[in-house]
Amino acid sequence: KEEEEKKDDEEVKEDKISIEHLFTFDCPETEGRMVSSIDINIQNPDLIAVGYGEYDINCTDDKLLKPGLLCFWTLKNPKFPERIIRTDHSITCCQFSKKQPHLVAVGDSHGNISIFNVRDTENNLPFVSSKDIANKHTDIIWEIMGPEENKAEALISISGDGRIVEWSMKKGLEYSDLKQLKRE
Repeated sequence: KEEEEKKDDEEVKEDKISIEHLFTFDCPETEGRMVSSIDINIQNPDLIAVGYGEYDINCTDDKLLKPGLLCFWTLKNPKFPERIIRTDHSITCCQFSKKQPHLVAVGDSHGNISIFNVRDTENNLPFVSSKDIANKHTDIIWEIMGPEENKAEALISISGDGRIVEWSMKKGLEYSDLKQLKRE
């Protein structure tokens, strides 16, 4: 009888596709938080950057929204992140640099771009930010993309303000509009 049940179980497994839950990346700081972006480090595939952000387009009071978190998880320790960076506003996107994998760019719900150096363990502040730049994005950053392999280190951001902007890190953080979409 046991052999028949075992055989039936094997037949069921062959007929159905299933996903096996291996582990959960969760800790008290991230419990109940919304994951808004994930990126894997190209140089160290065990290092995962996860952006947490809670945003409500209709909310006009920032005090009602939780600030953002940027957590660096490893497959070696799914119980607690290796590092947590807190941001003023909800993180909407993040991406490791392809050319300098110790740098991670973050976009937030207030149109800010920030770049953090993961090697700098003493400081959780961005080493460059668009926060105080005139004519930065005025709306939520939806996507950050790294440069093509043959281009100099630069970022391209897409925002809800209708602009596509290229950011250069040669002298701080400088920008140039690639495209301005007209709103009707």
